[in-house]
Amino acid sequence: MTSRARTIAIAALAVLALLLVGVGVLIGRSTLDAAPPSSAPTIMRNGIPVGVSDTPAGALAAADNYLALEAQSDEQNPALFNQLVDEAFAPSFQATALRLAATDRQAEPSLMRAYATGAHAIALVGARRLNSYTPAKASVTTWLGGVLWGPTLSPRQTWNLVSTTLAWQGGRWLVTNNHIAGSAPVPSIVYINGTNNQAAAFSALNGMSGPYYGTGG
Repeated sequence: MTSRARTIAIAALAVLALLLVGVGVLIGRSTLDAAPPSSAPTIMRNGIPVGVSDTPAGALAAADNYLALEAQSDEQNPALFNQLVDEAFAPSFQATALRLAATDRQAEPSLMRAYATGAHAIALVGARRLNSYTPAKASVTTWLGGVLWGPTLSPRQTWNLVSTTLAWQGGRWLVTNNHIAGSAPVPSIVYINGTNNQAAAFSALNGMSGPYYGTGG
């Protein structure tokens, strides 16, 4: 993902661990290029989790996988990102996604050097909401975050609300667009008059549920 959805989002490692336990399911659950159970909403194709269930739950599972893997790979692993685009992005959006990712890499030489010298990023889906669904199209808003750390980097975080649109084409869900949908809360303890109250900070997440897969790796 590009700067418009700067999702090499970086949460404190303890927060990441708690969220991963909470959402429960990692992308690593589907790491084999093998036929899944008939009820599985994704299959692995050329190392990429591909959404193959034309249902509301299937659209959410596709968005979870695509967005987390995009956020984790666009700068850290460009070859994997290119493969994701080839397998899971609509032809109408592929050139734009590749161009924006390349622009981001060029704009952040220090980050690219950090990756080259051992920095790591892990992306995760904190929660998401299915805004609309038909058998041909779906729209999802995702609370997306992650961690970035390395020998020359201190751990850091960002969180974004990202809007993703999907189209059902050729027996799979494909990304037709994604972009920042608004500001996002950062996991925290919010004290108001001595009471932990997160209602205001987390109101943007109303209606969201836990993801099918939690991370991009």
